[in-house]
Amino acid sequence: MRGWARVTRCALPVALILGSVACSGGGGSEDTDGSDTTGDTRTAAGQGRYSGLPEPCGAVRQETLAELLPGADPETYAGEPLATYDTGRRVGCEWRHADGSDTRRLSVDFQRVISYEPEVSDDDQAERDFEELAAEAGVTITEEDSDDGPEEGGDGDGGADHVSPNLGDSTSTAARKLDGIGHVAFLDDRLTSNDTGDRRQVTLAFRNANVIVTVVYGVSTTRPEAAPDSSSTQSHAESVARQLAEGLDG
Repeated sequence: MRGWARVTRCALPVALILGSVACSGGGGSEDTDGSDTTGDTRTAAGQGRYSGLPEPCGAVRQETLAELLPGADPETYAGEPLATYDTGRRVGCEWRHADGSDTRRLSVDFQRVISYEPEVSDDDQAERDFEELAAEAGVTITEEDSDDGPEEGGDGDGGADHVSPNLGDSTSTAARKLDGIGHVAFLDDRLTSNDTGDRRQVTLAFRNANVIVTVVYGVSTTRPEAAPDSSSTQSHAESVARQLAEGLDG
């Protein structure tokens, strides 16, 4: 992840993200209306929906962590904050647990996008940034065709009960756009193998207004009989992403 430097923790519940200001560390200060105090002259219409970010290590429910990292201790479930220059702009957390021949890792990254071009709103800049992120994964995002917000109830093709098909153990399953998570989302599932074992990593990114969220869930194994399953790994990543998207709108 780009832009990480030092750790500064704050304690904002996810539900307070609307109209709130996260604590900031080292990267400048912000007013409660979400505008920077460094000469930002944008109109209110140009400012993004979100003016703060949640405390990332508290953004994933404990029961969800227990499913993704079975058998871990309470210290592991507490998570490790990822270093950042400014927690008002970007925050993240990582959880890692090794159990015998298997190692599981989960990370979440929240980025609040701010446009410094007067004619470009924060949301529009976030849309551009997300399209670039998707393109790097090989996914073409046409946001004009997406909904103005998340689907009600989070159902549909990408609903809460949706389980991705088992795409097998290919080195890279086709990255694709997802429905029902945030305003727009995509998923990238990759399997790598070497002499020591196999590792499957699922990256799921979504955008809500001017916030881009990235979930990465990976499973590594040294067991020779089977590579980590694509379907269950994707399902776990989707479960976390839906939870984070609901938290942003809570």
